[in-house]
Amino acid sequence: MILNKGRKHLRRYREIASVLARHGWGWLLVKLRFRDRLSCHADLSEREHGPAHIREMLEELGPTFVKFGQLLSTRPDIVPESYISELTKLQDTASTVPAEEILTAVEAEFGRPVQEVYREFDSTPFAAASLGQVHRAVLPDGTAVIVKVQRPGIADLIETDIEILTKRAALLEDHWDRAKTYGIADLVDEFAITIREELDYTREAHNTDMLREQLANEKGIKLPGVYWELTTQRLLTLEEIHGVKITEYSRHPDPPAQPAQLAERLASAFLNQIFVHGFFHADPHPGNILVTPEGEIGLVDCGMVGRLDAENRAGAIRMLMAFEQQDTRVIADEIVNLGISSGEVDMRRFTQDLGKVTRGYYDMPGRSIQMGQLLTRALNVSVDHKIRLPASYAVLAKVLTSVDGICTQLDPDFNFTTAARSQLGRAMRSELHSENLLNELYRALSASRALVFSLPEHLERIIRKVIEGTLRVEFKHQGLEDVEATFARSANRVAIALIVAGSIVGSSVVVSAGKGSQSWFGLPALGVLGYIVATIFGVWLIISILKSGRRP
Repeated sequence: MILNKGRKHLRRYREIASVLARHGWGWLLVKLRFRDRLSCHADLSEREHGPAHIREMLEELGPTFVKFGQLLSTRPDIVPESYISELTKLQDTASTVPAEEILTAVEAEFGRPVQEVYREFDSTPFAAASLGQVHRAVLPDGTAVIVKVQRPGIADLIETDIEILTKRAALLEDHWDRAKTYGIADLVDEFAITIREELDYTREAHNTDMLREQLANEKGIKLPGVYWELTTQRLLTLEEIHGVKITEYSRHPDPPAQPAQLAERLASAFLNQIFVHGFFHADPHPGNILVTPEGEIGLVDCGMVGRLDAENRAGAIRMLMAFEQQDTRVIADEIVNLGISSGEVDMRRFTQDLGKVTRGYYDMPGRSIQMGQLLTRALNVSVDHKIRLPASYAVLAKVLTSVDGICTQLDPDFNFTTAARSQLGRAMRSELHSENLLNELYRALSASRALVFSLPEHLERIIRKVIEGTLRVEFKHQGLEDVEATFARSANRVAIALIVAGSIVGSSVVVSAGKGSQSWFGLPALGVLGYIVATIFGVWLIISILKSGRRP
């Protein structure tokens, strides 16, 4: 078992090394220490490379790296803009799997022939992605459905790639401080969780059901139904939603709904998901947003979702409110409270740098403000100050940018900030709902009750230890290493200075006495030797002081 795993890793290492070298990234093999694992090395010559080479390289490396590239395209706080624009071109497409293999996979999931499960099953897929492909089918009762079938063997390949990425990310953080600031290892861990969730089609089914439940009160929004009896970890059966891409809707000869109306519905649906529920569709590209013949918006492919817990959702709401009030200091405070900083944050400079970003938006008309772009630029400023916000904010920025772009394409006069402002009211009402207040009050009372009843016992223990003389208080210093090193250097210099002084005094005494069996330059050799030692140590002491910027 272990031997087979090692062979898989070695074979995959060689494939990765070959692709890296072919695209001029051979130098990266040395940085990531791929060469140490290869018996025969690929060409390591460095040549000019660019964003296009990165995209092509990821596409050649297969589904895991395509998905990782798509994740990186949502992280402008890590990846330069020129690379972001190229990574967004990564298409989650792949060659189709032979029909025989797909039919075999379906039969393996249900343990019976395909004809007994579906009345009709089109073995030619109408969509093929890196993890699976989609086929049309008809249930025994005549209902049209789509069937998403996972590619055979794809899970093993992805697990191998995840293990490789995890090890290389840890190596980068050990040898590159910037990688630790960016949280590369955390990024890979997040990616591993996300792609494993995508491999489990029951999670996509649950996501679909949850989003449908959340948007039940949103007028004109439709999500497909899930056929749970025909759904497994590697196969998903959904209701088929017929429609056209939302960006192609304007070509409709007789549209059942106005584009401006669709833009309002789409923005409302996503802002509701984000600010009210904190659970949202995280892949809103035009292919996943359809307009049905009845004029409804259909959201499909719920494999990728974003999550904002209560704290992050409340933080996003407060930041948006602070932006409305043009209060950059509050935005800065929220970012610091929500993020993880790798050092002391200079709040004055951070607020000033953040103000340079927000100031340009304060004077814009509402319809020109792109909320996703604003959040992205704020993320970049945060990273410059070594503050890392939760990854969910990068996903949120991408979603807001995509939805804003689609809404503006439907209606050039659409005002996304006005739509967001209206959703803020709904979000705050939800937070202040009586049920929520009662829950929060109950938790606070429970914590207070536990503290009040346990306090006498804790006080008794402390008093007993004081009386017995066994109370210990431990202090741990932080940031005193430099002070300790400075004291050590100072002590060494004092010792050297004493040696120099002693050598000079001792040598002077010997020279004055004129004693010694041997003489150099007419002086006792021992005295001359003492002067030489004093000179060497004295010069070293002067150089050491000058290097440290100190003055005697």
